[in-house]
Amino acid sequence: MTGRTLARAFAALLLLSTPALSGCGGEQTLVLVGGQRVDAATIDQDPLALLPGSVVALSYLDAGALFATRLGADTAELVKSLLPIGAEAGFVPARDVTKIYGGLYAMQGADYCFVVQGNFDVDALTRAGDARAATPSGIPLVKSHYGGSDFYTVGNVGIVPLTGHTLLSGTEAGMRRVLDRLRYGNLERSVPSWMVELIDTKGAAFAIAGDLTSQVPVEPALQGTPVLSQLRVVRVIGNFQSPGLNVAGTLTYETPEGAAAGVSAIQSTQAAARWLGIFAAFGFGVTLPSIDLAQKEKDVAFTMPVDEGLARALLRMGAQKVGK
Repeated sequence: MTGRTLARAFAALLLLSTPALSGCGGEQTLVLVGGQRVDAATIDQDPLALLPGSVVALSYLDAGALFATRLGADTAELVKSLLPIGAEAGFVPARDVTKIYGGLYAMQGADYCFVVQGNFDVDALTRAGDARAATPSGIPLVKSHYGGSDFYTVGNVGIVPLTGHTLLSGTEAGMRRVLDRLRYGNLERSVPSWMVELIDTKGAAFAIAGDLTSQVPVEPALQGTPVLSQLRVVRVIGNFQSPGLNVAGTLTYETPEGAAAGVSAIQSTQAAARWLGIFAAFGFGVTLPSIDLAQKEKDVAFTMPVDEGLARALLRMGAQKVGK
């Protein structure tokens, strides 16, 4: 999967409007074209049911917890670069966004769709879209129509609220797949249960579960590298406690030999980064984390504390990359 896709963790939002959407705010009702009438509370209570199956990676972020840390301001800048809506839509990331669930798919390259939850002014969002309001990037929203629904895009990213508490987001291909699911499917979970169990880990403020056994686009420079060549399953969880971020997980490879090669490559990369002072070269006064690795047959367990300085640098780099 591409570095650009990884950086764009949450994308923009879709709007299911007439005839699929009636009303506004928390009282609105979604009517699926297939004939099933679904109220806002049903949409809000199970965000994972909105995501299509065949997911390459499933992610979760407790955005409210991250905003509450000293990284809140940097997080807000990243979210604003990911969600192309501005003050005209009554949108304030730190106030309005609480949780984000996302799916990465290998459709037309790497496409993604996300369910963003919180408190949203649906009427203001709709007015901003219809008025082609300027986004934080300076590019106005463009209104499009697909399958009986309106949605708004900036480049390849779209915006649209489902209810006053739930927004769908994603690349255009990802959005169309969600819209088709809502039109023709039902609100039952189709993402793998093991991924859901990881996301539901007690105490985890963020999580990523990846199944790389399917064909996944990879940056050309990374193709064939020992870390990725036999990597099959990724499990990552973390929290925002001292020293900034704490990350733990497991990498599962196709063979024990592949796992050993992955460990060696990670250790070599870490040593090279320290020796070259990569982050210092970018002007960040940060300390590179020490990664603890433990291999058991095909699995490589790891833990990694990330200090506040490095976490802030990564958020800023992500916002800059998305903004291009």
